[in-house]
Amino acid sequence: MYPLVAAGIPASGVVEVPCYAAASFNGRTAVLRPEVRRVPLDFASLSERDVELMVSVRAEEWVLRGLVAVDVDWLVGVLEVVSSGPQPRPLGVEVDDVWFFVAPLHSVPTVVGGRYVAVGLYR
Repeated sequence: MYPLVAAGIPASGVVEVPCYAAASFNGRTAVLRPEVRRVPLDFASLSERDVELMVSVRAEEWVLRGLVAVDVDWLVGVLEVVSSGPQPRPLGVEVDDVWFFVAPLHSVPTVVGGRYVAVGLYR
């Protein structure tokens, strides 16, 4: 995980975000394991709205704690699972045995490294 808090989001610059893959998914929470690969995230690619969402407190208690990159096809698939049904749920992930609510950073998904999207980890 690339540690980051709302107060530390730069206006520009590129960081290397570690890639993670799902080891399991129970329909609600995915257990993520690190891959060897890292992908670039250019903070200048985030819109003002993207940054507003990153720094806001979600659901009155969830704040940004870090970033990871996940496979875009996997993310789309699991977001469909958690958003379908009578009561849509947020997507949860476990990274290093810690649970996080996860959301894409870009309101218009931006694929980097050919197949990854950066997501924020909130807790």
